[in-house]
Amino acid sequence: MLSTRADNGEPPPSVFEQAFTATFSNRDSQEVSRTLEQFAWLTHWIDKTPHPNATHLAFVPEFANANVLAVARAGVAFANRPDKDVGAMVADLQSISAQLRALSGWRGYSATRRVLVGSLLQRRVSFGGRFPADVQAAVDDVMLQLFRQHKLSAANRGAVQFFHVSKSGGTNLCQAAEANGCASQGFDTRTNCLIRAFSDQPRWVTHSAHKFLQYRMSARQALPWFVNFHTVRPDVSCDARRAFLARSNLTFYANEYTNPLGPETTSAMCADFVNLIMFRNPIDRLRSQIGWVQKLYKEFYLDVDTQAAFVNRTTGFWERLMPAGVNNYFIRSLLGERFFEFPVTQVTSEHLEQARLAALSHDIVLSLEAKARNELALRVGLGWAAAGLRDGAVRSSSELGDAVALPLDWEDLQERNEPDVLLFAFARELQALDSLLWSFVDIAGSQLGLGNPSSSNCGYVTMAAPAAAAERAERLRNVTIPDALLAAAMAAAMERDGADGGGNSTVAASGGSNGTYTVGNSMAAAAVLGNGVAAVKGEASVQKQERSGDGKGDDGEGGKATGAGGLRGAEASGEQGGSRGPSVVRIRRQRQQRHHRRLGR
Repeated sequence: MLSTRADNGEPPPSVFEQAFTATFSNRDSQEVSRTLEQFAWLTHWIDKTPHPNATHLAFVPEFANANVLAVARAGVAFANRPDKDVGAMVADLQSISAQLRALSGWRGYSATRRVLVGSLLQRRVSFGGRFPADVQAAVDDVMLQLFRQHKLSAANRGAVQFFHVSKSGGTNLCQAAEANGCASQGFDTRTNCLIRAFSDQPRWVTHSAHKFLQYRMSARQALPWFVNFHTVRPDVSCDARRAFLARSNLTFYANEYTNPLGPETTSAMCADFVNLIMFRNPIDRLRSQIGWVQKLYKEFYLDVDTQAAFVNRTTGFWERLMPAGVNNYFIRSLLGERFFEFPVTQVTSEHLEQARLAALSHDIVLSLEAKARNELALRVGLGWAAAGLRDGAVRSSSELGDAVALPLDWEDLQERNEPDVLLFAFARELQALDSLLWSFVDIAGSQLGLGNPSSSNCGYVTMAAPAAAAERAERLRNVTIPDALLAAAMAAAMERDGADGGGNSTVAASGGSNGTYTVGNSMAAAAVLGNGVAAVKGEASVQKQERSGDGKGDDGEGGKATGAGGLRGAEASGEQGGSRGPSVVRIRRQRQQRHHRRLGR
């Protein structure tokens, strides 16, 4: 048993017991009840789903492994034991420990981890007090194994995929990644940890509603970057994404759109990344989204009174302007590209279930409002040694200068977002379960000297053993990366060099196994594989650059600037400065037709 000495003659509390006390405050008597209420949904889902279907497995892929699902079911059975038989409890926990030791070190099994932590929590509450010493020892062993599995898998996977839901503090988190030595394509407010070639920028305003709004403002200007709701994203699979980062020596990137398409479903989790997500109270996020779009219009049309175009509007107006942005944006983002564009009335309990499974499959779950738990998760869950989210890194819709014009039927719009509110309640308690494990590790390290070394080089993802790193490289070596990704990466390098004063930008590419191309001041190595597909090794980070007049940020975030020639759709097509030749239009139309055929539209 992992424990410290008691000073009053009582049996010493286990580390689990101390973590339990540290995680659930006596000031809120309902805190544990809320966590167990959401945990009950999870155990019920496992009980009622003996054979998860393809859609379930797209969002919680670890349950495709029968051994992993068996461990989760064993955890549920332990939680539901009606007796207090100490011998049986110890035997159950030892069996679970043995099953955990047999699992692969390449996956963190975040869903199963939370099932087991929740099961231990439920048994602790139903037991009515501290576990006996033998049970405490077995509980501590399971907790320690869960963390070791998580940390080992993070090191083996070697990169973080941050699912950035707009207006939820994501830019702040991107900057925290920079402070902790992560390598990404750019940490400036323009790039915002996005990989330009993936085209994962957020889709907000529809073209048709923008035209109406522009007419109301009597303004005629170029199309703003944020009018991009139906912009097509190229198909970049999870494998291609992971291989691209590996060959570019990147350890962190953000996706601010939706999960990529799966091979058999409209969306899939990318299990070869350490998956990180930040939630926020959906109603606060909704208010921020509405205010931020008003701010963007005001900045874009500098000589026009844009405020009058937004006052005295209803929910219908906003749903036409931003169909996904104001209607269950978390769920639509998690469920994939096709669902993202569903009519705004079609969010059902089935969709909420799928979104819960997607949240469950993120290794690290944060919520903007839970500062202390966020810091603990970043430090212990990711191994980030430096400070986490910064209080001062805030750009909000308060910069509008005018009062945010909410719809006249604001209460109706809030009611329409109730599924997102329910998802947020679930995610918040997932973070509570995580905090119980992170607190356990924190206490074990500080009091018992077990040690949990973090890293100033992006945490655990750069701490793989040499043999594991070599195995990862071999696994990714033959993954096909579309040529368009190389072209987009080259275009991004050219644009960065132009912004940084690189002078005459030239591209020199040579074939063979170790070709290189030079763009202005940047040097990138392009290794051309045997199948003719190029891989890129780019700069780990670029110098921060602020662009005035075209920004994007949110409450809890820094800004992001993506100008007309920036992150707006078909980056590899050569589109710059908003000018599009006939060939670009024709290429985009062909891509849209292929894309829609795949989605079955």
